[in-house]
Amino acid sequence: MRNDFTPDSTFKPIWAPANQNENEVRPDRPAPTGTPRVSSIRLLRLPEVIQQTGLKKTKLYELQKEGAFPMRIQITSNSVGWIEEEVNVWIAGRVAVSKPLRIK
Repeated sequence: MRNDFTPDSTFKPIWAPANQNENEVRPDRPAPTGTPRVSSIRLLRLPEVIQQTGLKKTKLYELQKEGAFPMRIQITSNSVGWIEEEVNVWIAGRVAVSKPLRIK
């Protein structure tokens, strides 16, 4: 058995696409139709959500169950997170609802 390895110009790692996929989202060309363009998504863990909202864990889970708070997403089998933008939109909505309308 030979132990020497000579790199071949056609060698591609298993994670590299075999050929350029037309549906691949790349910054140098527009996204294909129906493909959302995502700049960055930040996930918040429970302590951050508690700190930002001022709510306790139990209330957050109650509101999620009622559909009144953004649902957490599964990150791994043992961890969850909330999409920061969704939490911020929820907070902005609560602020908007709490301010009385002013008639000029």
